[in-house]
Amino acid sequence: MIISILFLLTLVLAFASIALMFYISRTRIKEIDKVVYGYEFPHDSIFSLMLRVPNYGGAFVWDWSAQRSGLKGKIEHFDKKFRWPFVVNFFLMLFGCVCMIALVILDNVL
Repeated sequence: MIISILFLLTLVLAFASIALMFYISRTRIKEIDKVVYGYEFPHDSIFSLMLRVPNYGGAFVWDWSAQRSGLKGKIEHFDKKFRWPFVVNFFLMLFGCVCMIALVILDNVL
């Protein structure tokens, strides 16, 4: 029973994260790429977004992550309204990974 719930929760989190990533790609990713890289990527694939969006989300959440990835001075002028999809997507992906790991552990134990 608990394995089915974890599996369903993992699927819901994955689809919500992908949907939010599509929203970010259509509305906000070009603006942040101009600030960080100096130009915008002409054609973004979902795979390149899967690498960049959690990186930006982690940098928006923790100063350590921003400093580690070299985004500390570049992302400070973005307001909270701009940051929220990146932060929510970061936590959705993080919680989804935790659910997947718990699912694998429980599947091997039970």
